[in-house]
Amino acid sequence: MKRALFSVTDKTNIDVFAKGLLALFPTLEIIASGGTADHLQKAKIPFTPLSQVTEFPECFGGRVKTLHPKIFGAILYRRGIDDEEAAKLNIQPIDLVVCNLYREDKIDSIDIGGSSLIRAACKNCASVAIVVGKEDYAPLLDELRQKKELSLETKKALAIKAIRVSAAYEGKIAAGLDGEERLSLFLERGKKLSYGENPDQQGWLYSFPEQKGVASSKILGGKALSYNNYEDASAAFSALQKISHFPSAAIIKHGGLCGYATGKTLVEAFQRAWDGDSKSAFGSVVALSREAGEELCQEFSSRYIEVILAPSFHPQFVAWAAKAKPSLRLLEVDYKEASQKLYRSISGGLLAQTAKKPTVTAIEKLFFPLSEKVGVATKKKPDPKQSGLYSFAIAALQAVKSNAIVLVREYAPNLYQLIGVGGGQPNRIDSLQRLALPKAIENLRREIPEEKIKGAIGELVLASDGFFPFADSVKAASDLGIQTFIQPGGSVRDAEVIEEADKQGLSMVFTGERYFNH
Repeated sequence: MKRALFSVTDKTNIDVFAKGLLALFPTLEIIASGGTADHLQKAKIPFTPLSQVTEFPECFGGRVKTLHPKIFGAILYRRGIDDEEAAKLNIQPIDLVVCNLYREDKIDSIDIGGSSLIRAACKNCASVAIVVGKEDYAPLLDELRQKKELSLETKKALAIKAIRVSAAYEGKIAAGLDGEERLSLFLERGKKLSYGENPDQQGWLYSFPEQKGVASSKILGGKALSYNNYEDASAAFSALQKISHFPSAAIIKHGGLCGYATGKTLVEAFQRAWDGDSKSAFGSVVALSREAGEELCQEFSSRYIEVILAPSFHPQFVAWAAKAKPSLRLLEVDYKEASQKLYRSISGGLLAQTAKKPTVTAIEKLFFPLSEKVGVATKKKPDPKQSGLYSFAIAALQAVKSNAIVLVREYAPNLYQLIGVGGGQPNRIDSLQRLALPKAIENLRREIPEEKIKGAIGELVLASDGFFPFADSVKAASDLGIQTFIQPGGSVRDAEVIEEADKQGLSMVFTGERYFNH
């Protein structure tokens, strides 16, 4: 590498990158202009002013700097083909372009030279490396230390990234000029799947650049993931994120939450999650909050599971899975990765929304008297010591399709389990009466005598993703034995609902926020 051109707006670590390059290539000439040159000068890094190369000064208030044949010819000329012409014109090759762009929100700030440099370097990427992201500085230095040059594969990857940055930039400029909201999505690592949701459909997987979710997770073993596997894995990932600070497990089947629990150990959390609905968990996707170790092998040996997600897998577990469960997919994921926006295709367009936060309302506020539609709504007060259980209930709600009802319990001090769930129903009474409560009773019958069931139901906490529109909903739940309620509130009939709850001697809190999930 003999010559490099630096022209950056974001100067983060540019001095570190320059010093790293000079350490590897002491005779490297770095060309720089404007603010980049000033930054290098302050860092005492040797450089050649761009105007010295072009023999033409910057002009028009810096609007014209790099737009010159001595620069673009040095990037674009074809090595091995145009060498003679380049020599006649006294144009020396530029091997590396480091460039990021101005802000695009004002027409006077539109980057002309930077965009042109990126496009030129991309066009000749076989000979010129184009770097547009500061996150690439360290990996490129590592490759150069090992190989003394950048591979063609690396140069192509850099060019693809750069042209996407350039295209997104143009889209933002267009939106700024006409005032119309526009959205350009650039996805990478496109991969054709065996089929889509059903065998007669085709399916593909794409990843958002620089995101570490399920789409770009590290696959450590098992068969190739199907379209449905990816959907369920994403649902499990999102559900587990909300309780990942505990040893915990989430189980998803066909997009539905069928197991959710915390435990003293990961084994206990998984067992409790599985016991929440062992029938539905057959052929499911399991998300774990801690490393999957050897102690889990026995738990998985007799159960049919499609996919396991975990932050890491112990080598002994990977070896066991490869031998005992060769089809079992193992996905290494980072639960700290949070999506900023969610997208969904609709007929003729696309819906976009910001991601739902785990909870907007501080849990502690739920145990204070009702204020600004948040807090205790009834005469009977809930126990503040149950704040962890309430947090768990709200987390579970957000993983269930609306209308959602969850029944949760504290099965041991500070340990929680989803024991009944109802979702995807047109009304929440059916979610409770036909789904959540029968499942809870089925689970309780495995543990306690029939005569103690109603008392055990009274110890459960019911959480609803939407408000109760009528008082009869609360009475119906109370008649079934439910004593403790969490709901958003906000109905025009809240007063009637509260009156009925007081009449039945129930405790109810309003969270002030809705948790719909469609």
